[in-house]
Amino acid sequence: MATWNILATSYIRREFYPQTPPEFLDPAWRVPALARRAAELAADILCLQEVEADAFAAIRDALGPEGYEGLYARKAHRRPDGCATFFRTARFTLTGERRIVYADGNGGRDSGHIAQLLLLEHDGRRLGILNTHLKWDQPGTNREDQWSYRQILLALSALNQAGPLDGRVLCGDFNVTPESGVIKALRAAGMDYAHRSCPGIATCNSNRQAKLIDYVFFSGALRATPICPPPIGNDTVLPSPDEPSDHLPLLTELELAR
Repeated sequence: MATWNILATSYIRREFYPQTPPEFLDPAWRVPALARRAAELAADILCLQEVEADAFAAIRDALGPEGYEGLYARKAHRRPDGCATFFRTARFTLTGERRIVYADGNGGRDSGHIAQLLLLEHDGRRLGILNTHLKWDQPGTNREDQWSYRQILLALSALNQAGPLDGRVLCGDFNVTPESGVIKALRAAGMDYAHRSCPGIATCNSNRQAKLIDYVFFSGALRATPICPPPIGNDTVLPSPDEPSDHLPLLTELELAR
């Protein structure tokens, strides 16, 4: 499976990507490139974040002939993007879907961020796949005041309430590095992330800092074999002709143990 933040066009500012030639930020090039790249991944389950309606349609059209079904869940508060999850219908049967709007306002207005939960069946065994994009917090924010920490607790709760499952996956762009309270909360809940054995990997280099902020967490009868992404540094140009987003897709092989 794969998780990938595809970079919503609505969030692109030219000054954020000074090294990327303008034509590779233009949606006329980038949306078809996203669809081609998604098809190249050939994942059985593909979880995407920062998905706008036109990108979802293009990716759905590219993957449909390959035997995929895709579902789209948009963020709240009229935000332009959301999450999308695609799966191969020859391998999985969809038995349930839920769009979860995080009640994360902590006494104020909720963020509008969401999780997308799919329940899939494979050879009589049930999987819960939760795809999310956690809100970024200012460095130094107290744990209890972090949007991301409140959101991950709500995501865990939703996954745990999904009923008996043989395997659970919680993945997406978490906007935090491995030493964060978010990752510690997931580990304390009995989940592990697939790429923990890939030393020094990075999936994004926003603010010219290469870092790991995208994850595939798993638990239950699932076992993971990570596919380590190609190395990127602080000065790696993203988006680029080969990578149409400012995040790399993150892939792993998952197996259901007997």
